[in-house]
Amino acid sequence: MSTHGTLLLLACLSLSALAGCGGQQAAAPAPAPGPRAPSAAPAKQAAPAGQLARADVDRVLLLGPPWLLRRVPVEEVIRAGAFIGWKVLALPQDWTGIELKPGDVVTQINGTPLERPDELFAAYRKLASATELKITYEREGTARELVVPIFGSPSPEVVKTFESDSPPRRPTAARPRGTTVIEEEDTSTPLDSNEL
Repeated sequence: MSTHGTLLLLACLSLSALAGCGGQQAAAPAPAPGPRAPSAAPAKQAAPAGQLARADVDRVLLLGPPWLLRRVPVEEVIRAGAFIGWKVLALPQDWTGIELKPGDVVTQINGTPLERPDELFAAYRKLASATELKITYEREGTARELVVPIFGSPSPEVVKTFESDSPPRRPTAARPRGTTVIEEEDTSTPLDSNEL
């Protein structure tokens, strides 16, 4: 599993997409060598093979569950009237390195079920300080678990962002959003009281 090609699911399942977040990134052309200034911040370390980089996890967390849900379409699975989990319908092509496949049914993230929106957000919040991403899922009726260590220490800023029980506020758009009004012309004839 590549560092950039490796996170989850849904805001139900979207958290499982965290394992694949980022995709392959093209290398930037190398700048011409010049005098080196001392760096105030340490360089980002690449995660070892099979691990997620904390910086990548934090980036996805800050983008929010809607970002993941747009990338990983899911549908709920109900058996005998009970919610089971979220079926992954497709994964982005650049997430080829993850163990999840279309058709898998994600049931938990880091031990948290994903039936209700508050459970989803609780699982999402826990990832801010988690040391691993653990996705419990079913494939063809067989229970499985995917565990991916998270390389790096939790960011105090990201942990603080997710201390609240409500989702982090996103910056408002620079320009006001308009309202679309759709009007239809009523071409029907009025009802006569005898017709009721």
